[in-house]
Amino acid sequence: MRICIVGKFPPIQGGVSMRTYWTAHALAERGHEIHVVTNAKEVRPPFRMHMRPEDWVRCEPQSQIGSVKVHWTEPVDRSQSYIPMASPFVSKLAGVAARVHSERPFDVILSHYMEPYGVAGHLAAEIVGVPHVVRMAGSDAGRLWHHPQFEPLYDHVLRSAEVVVAAGVVAQRAISRGVDPTRIVSGGRFVVPQQLFTPTGPAIDLAALTDEVELDPTMRDAFWGQFPADRPYFGVCGKLGESKGSFALLAAMQRLKLAGIDVGLVALAHGQVEVEQKFRRRAQALGLADHVLQIPFLPHWRVAEFLRSCLAVCCLEQDFPIAFHTPQIPLEVLLCGKCLVGSTEVIRKLPHYERLPSGYGCVAIEDVNDDAALSARLAAIAQDPAPTAAIGARGYIFAGDLQKDLAFPDSLEQILKAGASRQKITLTERAKVDNVMDKAENRHFPLTQIAVAEMTKGSGTPDRSDFEESIDLGRAREVLATIERGMREGRHGLKSLASAVHVEIAIATAESEVVDADRAAGSDRLFSLRMRRWGLGEGELAALLPVRDPRLRILKFNDNVSEFRGVRTAAELPAEPKSGPSFVVAFAGEGDARDPLLIDQATARILELSDGELTAGQICELLKRERGSLEIQNDLAWIENLFVSGLVRLQHPDADR
Repeated sequence: MRICIVGKFPPIQGGVSMRTYWTAHALAERGHEIHVVTNAKEVRPPFRMHMRPEDWVRCEPQSQIGSVKVHWTEPVDRSQSYIPMASPFVSKLAGVAARVHSERPFDVILSHYMEPYGVAGHLAAEIVGVPHVVRMAGSDAGRLWHHPQFEPLYDHVLRSAEVVVAAGVVAQRAISRGVDPTRIVSGGRFVVPQQLFTPTGPAIDLAALTDEVELDPTMRDAFWGQFPADRPYFGVCGKLGESKGSFALLAAMQRLKLAGIDVGLVALAHGQVEVEQKFRRRAQALGLADHVLQIPFLPHWRVAEFLRSCLAVCCLEQDFPIAFHTPQIPLEVLLCGKCLVGSTEVIRKLPHYERLPSGYGCVAIEDVNDDAALSARLAAIAQDPAPTAAIGARGYIFAGDLQKDLAFPDSLEQILKAGASRQKITLTERAKVDNVMDKAENRHFPLTQIAVAEMTKGSGTPDRSDFEESIDLGRAREVLATIERGMREGRHGLKSLASAVHVEIAIATAESEVVDADRAAGSDRLFSLRMRRWGLGEGELAALLPVRDPRLRILKFNDNVSEFRGVRTAAELPAEPKSGPSFVVAFAGEGDARDPLLIDQATARILELSDGELTAGQICELLKRERGSLEIQNDLAWIENLFVSGLVRLQHPDADR
């Protein structure tokens, strides 16, 4: 396909520019001809990247498969002047796209970020008569779209588009504004390029960067501060602002300096003029000019060099006004194998963040504005940096696992193909969410529903397999009593039904137990590591006490429960269940959404021993005596896996229970 992308691009800083760049290149690698129409050369500091000659070359690579060609708008000059004066971005972008189409006709136009790119993409699509696929980001969807002077136009652009790429609250609002739900689709997750964002590779040479920027007078003001970067430093990357934790970080850094801890802060971060000036004035007032270095924004493909140079990287966004905003920087930090110091707000936005406990795979800050607590965590890292390597390595594995099954840009490529052929997209993200919610009510009793349908066959009552009956614990017990009565009366083939319903009743009974509120409050998986040291170093797990989740219940069954997994009809049930034993973990407490887990006998034994009385090493020694020759290291690794899975917490023997 020939695809026109209207959007941000280097040298514009930010997540949308980054996504547009990697999207264009990924589609080109699939054999597509990509034409990027952008006003990126018109961006000015502080939001302009420092670009070397070789960086400009990377914007438009050519290959034997596909290509990326960038069409830049011309900076505003007297030939474009009118009153009142402003750069006519919408007109220029739409006009450039229309002109390029006349030379190389597009199959589809994709715009990313509404102002001015979505509006310009809409105009260009109307002019040349090709389909328009529109995608919003964070601030345009969460802020600009709500502005009364923009809202009617944005609504029109979205309603006119062939496809709207959106999910969650953005998709819901689009529907409420009149967008056809069948034209809305989730674009799939973006994948950070792991060939660049990796623990191995060059680290940035700040002295060389200084020399580079000296050659570009327009970028010199992007350098500020006197920190020589000849000592360890924390890093921060992105935009400055109160909700970004920028000023709380300065307050924490002052505490470190007053405590005599010689560590710096290097900020690959800038903001609007007033924010930039406030940041620098605050640093000077706190006496931090010699401990802070602010450097220009760098192209996306150089960010990894900066991250690798840091002792740890801070991502402290808190109380951000756009709730669905999901920064990409934390994932980039993890992929570079660096220790992530993040606000709980940022970390909880990572998929499966529960598998990244604080002190194990990251450092989570509960309240960024508590500068005493923040500085204490940073001081611990600066004075005892050894655990950063182990924490970074675990974070790298976590981040790699998040991306390994994501086939970027498959979803977007299919959306563009459908848009180009003007095919309706019938499966929307909203429909998938609704489907999940419809089934949530009966997630505990699917096998009992099968039993109800089976027991009523031929009884003159409607076949309950044609609809879902709402079943609670009391109703399930009635069904089990009916099945057992049928077995006593000589009805054959009911043993599997009875066993299946018995399992569901046992699980539901365990889940309905009331858990002491104080004990349940300590079950936050993000803070499931409690030890004296700030983080868990290599080889330190054996000395910690595994303590199972207070909501966890281990259920033992005499039948092989695994035979019931995935069963959807009575015909799929075994004629007679195999003998066990089988073990299931259920979670007590109202409102807990964790599904029950099928575990083996060895895991059940480890969980049984994880009562806070034995260290992980002592548990392994006991298991070795019980089972014979199995290696302790295998058991230790499995205890670590149970910790990461949230079944046990780990604590120092002297820590408060």
